[in-house]
Amino acid sequence: MTQKITSILFMSAILLTSAIAASAPMMQDAEAAMKASGTYTGKIGSKTVCGDKLCSEYEGGRAEYEEKRNAASKAIGEAIEKLEEKYPSEDDTSGKKISSESDHLTNQLEKILQKIERGERLSAGEITIAKKAIQEGISTETSQERYGANPEEAKGTASFGNHAFGKTASGTITSQQDPGQGHEAHQIAVILPPTDKIYVGKVTFSASEPVQYVTIHGPLAEGESRGQPIWSPMGETTYALTLIDNGEKSGGWYFAGNALALHTMHETPFTATYSVVYAELDPGVYPTGTVETGTVTSIQDPGLGHEHHSLALILPPRDIPYQGGVISYSASENVQLVAIMGPLEDDEIHGQTIWQHGDTKYALTIVEGGKMGVWNTFSGNALALHSFNPDGFTATYTLAGLH
Repeated sequence: MTQKITSILFMSAILLTSAIAASAPMMQDAEAAMKASGTYTGKIGSKTVCGDKLCSEYEGGRAEYEEKRNAASKAIGEAIEKLEEKYPSEDDTSGKKISSESDHLTNQLEKILQKIERGERLSAGEITIAKKAIQEGISTETSQERYGANPEEAKGTASFGNHAFGKTASGTITSQQDPGQGHEAHQIAVILPPTDKIYVGKVTFSASEPVQYVTIHGPLAEGESRGQPIWSPMGETTYALTLIDNGEKSGGWYFAGNALALHTMHETPFTATYSVVYAELDPGVYPTGTVETGTVTSIQDPGLGHEHHSLALILPPRDIPYQGGVISYSASENVQLVAIMGPLEDDEIHGQTIWQHGDTKYALTIVEGGKMGVWNTFSGNALALHSFNPDGFTATYTLAGLH
């Protein structure tokens, strides 16, 4: 059985476990009826009860239950083995010791494994941990198939993950005239120069006056400039522009884009001291995330009640939530940043804003973003840009999203 098939079976087992709470009243009624008839046994692992469910509730009966339990045990066991391989024990001669974080995760996985093997119910937190473990397993197999690479890195590139920020820079700079066409009366202090790769990181600064954050996306291909704010040095190469004005002399910012700078809208030079930690990555799908720059044109929002809105999908819907990241964008009109969470059952809906496609319902997060913006706190089951205008919009974005 391949790792991918094992992962899918494990996912099924976890989802079945998570459904137990919703079916508890039905199970209690069934148990009461069986007790009254004298045919009930509550013993875990008996021929009648399979874990927290009646064996008859599995389409394949006890055989299906045992297959799913064994698949889940195997998947969790493999996750533990990978942790132990990556972080050797304290007596390992290499001197590379297990971190407290990975040690804690190993202990959690071992407890989950024991509960699965005993047929016990998993808590919501344990289900989340198990889902994350299985998603990492799928990402590992995908990276090996696609790149022939180790789980932590794609071939020829820096790794993208918890330790992605492998580069640092700091200094004090004085601004110069902005070379962008139409920006000649502005000042700019470039921290990371334009590149065909993608910068991902965070910057902290202190300036002599209030400044704006600037990042660019591109360069744009012919026909991709459709009303987004743009920056074109000396009228040659054209980039989409993200400019954030918080009116502050000092601050910090997570960023993703093809350059990073500080900026003012007048001719007097300014001085800024900065510190930046970042990665410079080739666009692509990595074992733990997606790094890309793109231009999208919106379509009619397919959500029920949203038919007169426009939507540009960035990360498509899936069952396992994306773990977060940074997206910065430049759009042809004011847009909102959208994430969905779910799907939800009807008894989980108690006044939240809902996005519904067909019979499937999700909780909806919608954040006003303007024509240019950045969102570094997103997670959820999908990510998109949205407009209440039915006529549509175009947006260019840079994404550094964790799987």
